[in-house]
Amino acid sequence: MSYRINRTDGELIVDLTDGIVDETTTDLTLIGKNYKGFGEFLNENFVKLLENFASTSNPTNPLTGQLWYDKQDQKLKVFDGTQFRSASGTIVNSSQPTNLIAGDIWIDNENNRLYLFDGTDLTLVGPTYNAGQGKTGFETDTQVDTNNITHVILKLFIGGQLYGVYSPETFIVPINFAIPGYSTDPDDIEFPPRQKLYKGFNVARGSDESGTSGFWYNGTATSAKGLIDDVGNIKTAENFMASDGNATTIGSLKIKNSAGLSVGVGDSEYVVLKVTGNTSILECQQINADFALRVRQGSSFINPIYVDASSGNMGVYTTAPTHTLDVNGDMQVRGSLYVQGDSAFINTTTLRVLDKNIELGLLDDSTEGDDVTADGGGIILRSSNSSKDLIWNRSYAAWSSNQNFNLTTTPVNSQPCFMIDGTKILDKDELNVRYAFSLERVGVLSELTIDDLYFDGNSIQRINGTGLYINVGGPVTLNNLNITGLATPVGLTDATHKDYVDTLVNSQQLNFQIDATGLTDPNDISIGDGPINSIRSLIELLRPASTVEAGTVAKILVTSYDSATVQNIPVTVETNNTGTLQISYIPVRDQLGTGIEAVVQDIAANSDTSGTVQLIVVRYIYEFNAQANIWTYVTRTIFN
Repeated sequence: MSYRINRTDGELIVDLTDGIVDETTTDLTLIGKNYKGFGEFLNENFVKLLENFASTSNPTNPLTGQLWYDKQDQKLKVFDGTQFRSASGTIVNSSQPTNLIAGDIWIDNENNRLYLFDGTDLTLVGPTYNAGQGKTGFETDTQVDTNNITHVILKLFIGGQLYGVYSPETFIVPINFAIPGYSTDPDDIEFPPRQKLYKGFNVARGSDESGTSGFWYNGTATSAKGLIDDVGNIKTAENFMASDGNATTIGSLKIKNSAGLSVGVGDSEYVVLKVTGNTSILECQQINADFALRVRQGSSFINPIYVDASSGNMGVYTTAPTHTLDVNGDMQVRGSLYVQGDSAFINTTTLRVLDKNIELGLLDDSTEGDDVTADGGGIILRSSNSSKDLIWNRSYAAWSSNQNFNLTTTPVNSQPCFMIDGTKILDKDELNVRYAFSLERVGVLSELTIDDLYFDGNSIQRINGTGLYINVGGPVTLNNLNITGLATPVGLTDATHKDYVDTLVNSQQLNFQIDATGLTDPNDISIGDGPINSIRSLIELLRPASTVEAGTVAKILVTSYDSATVQNIPVTVETNNTGTLQISYIPVRDQLGTGIEAVVQDIAANSDTSGTVQLIVVRYIYEFNAQANIWTYVTRTIFN
């Protein structure tokens, strides 16, 4: 059964079919029932919600109330059903928003102006000038004089430039409190000269004032009879061309000063043709007034060159340039093209470069920089899902990339590979390297050749030569496994196998020593129950014949104390210490109690070396041989 996905208000968004994912209805990936591998989409949905779809471009399938973090404006925005607007109530935009509500604040970031919306009217808070006009108007300031007294003054700015200062008193301005843009006093006796403000209006750049140039008040002075030039000559109206109507001159018109020719409408000066230094300049005077170079084409005019003053952009065959230079049509550069800005954008489907090399990292003078300059250079493919980079890293002296490399086969190259100095290092089937010092793990190998050793399955073979030398420098642990197939050792350091050791140990001659005293006469070997059977039984108890190799020899040293003779040992009993036995007495009363009787108290034996005891010892060596799990008598040798 499909999932029916509804909004919070209950409205159906989509009927989601089983086993599919939907990436178009919303900016989240909707996962159908029983879709295999849904985990990646589910985790990515969580990430998008955590970062509020952070991107430089807005989500393409938003729902009303959806949040979006605009990475370009660095602001959190909310979708109101029509567009994304700032969630803070402050809107920063270059054009007036159309969906303002009461209390909204709009910052015109193109003209640097602040507006308030009361629900009906959009009111300018300030400044009264826009960004293109520059600071224009009066500014109240506090100025310190040389006596450290402060004065409130009024500065007049036009187009960001100081033109005059109103002062309530006359005073000298200290060097360390100088007014930027205001001329120094030419009559000051100190060096460097200081600034001086007079009571009333002070022209900012007095050094520029002359009879023909300066910041003047326009109007008619009732006492004026004519105009006085900078050398004191009076010029009457007859000497001038009319400024309020058409005028004609029979001679050529020459302007012999760098101020040049000015053209305007009424009192508004629009353009000036002048000379600055050795440079001829055609200069527009009106703030944000556009400039066009117009030519006639047939019955109409066209504008090959058009300058948008407010944006500072120049268009070629376009009156709405969107960039510093906007060419509406084909452009051919017959020389080299140098771009010195921070970025160069080429918005085209196909980019063709005749040169087969693309060089990066050249300096302004076309010389090569060093590795410090080249550090971080490379190719970056931008993506809202993180960039794809190929960057040269100076610290590693190598290229770094945050992406995988996929070599694909072509009809020309069916086995693409990675090579070093023309040698193939890696393709999809083969790795060819000499050393791998930090290799920690290798997967399952079907076979492996190391020098002259060949590993395959459960075998290790020597390819060239014979023998195998292993030097581990310590114990070898095989986890309770056996080593089999060892040959019979020949050299002193040869390893051996258990059968060889068992055979060697079990075939070693056995030596025993037995006291046969009391057994059947060891001299008589013909008696069936004599010492042979007794000795055989003792050997069998000590080492059964079944546990030794056939033919193992057992030799037994048999000792028998045949007889003992005691000679010349007299026994004497004395009360002193001279006898063999020493007796002592103690006096006690008799049974009647009338007298004293001597009673034996103790008898002690003393050592006596006057006699000897002689033992006769008989020794034999009996030899037996293990045959058919029985110790078989072989021979007897007398040994005394």
